[in-house]
Amino acid sequence: MTHSPRSRALRTAALAAATAVALTACSVGSGDDAAPDASSSAAIAAAQDFLAPWYGDGDKDLLIDEPLAAPVAAGARIVYLDVGTPVSAVMWANLQTPAELLGLRLERVEVGRDAQSINAAMNTVVELAPDGVINITLDPVFFEPQIERLEDLGIPIASGSVMNTVEYGLPEAFNGPDWMTANGEALGAAALVRSGGATEYVFYNVPEFPFSPFELEGAQSKIAQLCPGCTVRVVDIPIAELGSTAADRVVSDLQANPGTEYFLASVDEVQIGLPQKLSLAGLDVDGIAMWTAPPNYEQIAAGEQDATLSVDLNLMMWTVLDQLLREMAGQDYTWPDALTRASTLTRVTDAENVPEDPVTGYVAIPDYQDRFAANWLVG
Repeated sequence: MTHSPRSRALRTAALAAATAVALTACSVGSGDDAAPDASSSAAIAAAQDFLAPWYGDGDKDLLIDEPLAAPVAAGARIVYLDVGTPVSAVMWANLQTPAELLGLRLERVEVGRDAQSINAAMNTVVELAPDGVINITLDPVFFEPQIERLEDLGIPIASGSVMNTVEYGLPEAFNGPDWMTANGEALGAAALVRSGGATEYVFYNVPEFPFSPFELEGAQSKIAQLCPGCTVRVVDIPIAELGSTAADRVVSDLQANPGTEYFLASVDEVQIGLPQKLSLAGLDVDGIAMWTAPPNYEQIAAGEQDATLSVDLNLMMWTVLDQLLREMAGQDYTWPDALTRASTLTRVTDAENVPEDPVTGYVAIPDYQDRFAANWLVG
């Protein structure tokens, strides 16, 4: 079988039927203490119940919803560390509007992917002496000396998708280990639901991303809880293959493991271009991942990709910037609990609710710009 809009429609219909059976099973009830069978409707129902916060329903609030003590100084200089992935480019683009709103000077520094390149780039950041730094995914272990120098200069760093900020004396990221683990659990539950109760899974892990192991841990634990008889293989995909040969590696793995029924991945870049290659290989295996890029939304809309765990990347970047502004001002703030943080920014997305604009992507809070502007004392 191959990937096609028709096969996707049939799969969606089967999913709807499985969900209906699951809900019926819930209504008649089964023992709460009983572990659900691997492929039972009870397991799917339990997964659906867990996923309720990730279906995007209900009103959501900004993670920090209080005004700054004073307006941001116009012309403040912010450096963005670019790790060179497609999603990193999207996040850089998402900073442009709030920077214009606040009159900030944004500078982009490409950090590279090896220790030498990172060290040279971070030395450049120190020399620039900005007012603040935004780091998305770069592990502080690679630039610990520069962290100390920036701290001596009074230059704060706000981070996104970095798991060990506190260990290196940096402010805690809102989407640290607990956030990633919670979303990993959502990936695992969604895989069970969307596969209709499959038992053989594979997780495509990108070890260079510090958040990937936490997503993996969450997915494995949730699948094991809901489906004790299920198996989850783990296959590493090097970061250097994203945007190039990652899809080929997935195809080769699925060909070598024909019993695999559904896959998960730590980043959705793994799926870019994958449907066409699966079709050419005669494979029909669906999957779900996080960190959706515009091509992923286009594939979902075309009926080629099953689903994604969308992250509102605009809200993410405005939130990271908001944290940096508070650090620059020395203003206290508190993050809500991990489940609230995770479900505020992420949602299970499929053909039924795929965003019309793949570049804008998922929007969790429609009036987020007005809310941030009010908190930033703009206008």
